[in-house]
Amino acid sequence: MEMFSYLMATGISTGALYALVALGLVVVYKATSVVNFAHGEMFMFGGFLAFTFHVMWGWQYMVALVLAVVGAFVLGIGVDRVAFRPLMQRQTLVSVLLCMVGLSFFLKGLARHLWGGKGDYLTFPPLVSPEPMQFLGIMIMSQQLVVLVACGIVMAVFIVFFKLTRAGRFMQATADNPKAARLVGLRVDRVYMMTFGVGSAVAGAAAVLMAPLTLLYPDIGFMLFIKGFAAAVLGGLTSIPGALLGGFLIGIIEQMAAGYIHTGLQEVAAFIIIMVVMIFRPTGLLGGSKRRKV
Repeated sequence: MEMFSYLMATGISTGALYALVALGLVVVYKATSVVNFAHGEMFMFGGFLAFTFHVMWGWQYMVALVLAVVGAFVLGIGVDRVAFRPLMQRQTLVSVLLCMVGLSFFLKGLARHLWGGKGDYLTFPPLVSPEPMQFLGIMIMSQQLVVLVACGIVMAVFIVFFKLTRAGRFMQATADNPKAARLVGLRVDRVYMMTFGVGSAVAGAAAVLMAPLTLLYPDIGFMLFIKGFAAAVLGGLTSIPGALLGGFLIGIIEQMAAGYIHTGLQEVAAFIIIMVVMIFRPTGLLGGSKRRKV
């Protein structure tokens, strides 16, 4: 029972991070019908920015978190202006997707150039004591509890942004029907720019929260993209609640598979889930019935 409780707690805390990554993917896909294959590298860049501010420059963690999120937001806007918008106006969707793949390699190379001299794997100091604690009868790492609470706050802020702000409502309207949004006078190109910025900012927040639990390295974005993409596919690529649900499910499934079957399944569970969902329910658990091209 103790093992089950520990695996469940770890799965929930890890799943919260996957949910944030999936959230950024879904936001971009809902508005543009494009899967941002560079999303993992935006996550990676957010983590390295936080490392620079907090570890190298000695700034407070909350300051580093805010600045890393802002930096990731600016990076997302840059991706829209430099890569997405020019190609969407002149090229096909396949060209956009290939550009995103190329951008992911460029960002990894840039990260190696900027931070590679400090070691292949960089450590981020924990915010609280690394000693485990008992919470509701479950043994859990203190840092995991901090991450879970922080992820909950980020998700709440994100929901409020969509429900109560004009920018959030514009993004929802554009995602639901871009043609109708143009007809009522919305600047869809600006909405797309904001969408990429917000999606990247969410990835940056997830990176700052995950950094104390893991090591930072330039290739970390790929695996996190796969986990986030699996969560988005499981929940539904057009469903924000589905992204949250999928993230938690992926985290729990990974931990249970590693704990009760074999540790090797932890890394391949996301791939298996993607294949199964795409075969039996392509729209995901909470996705709509309308199918769209990925």
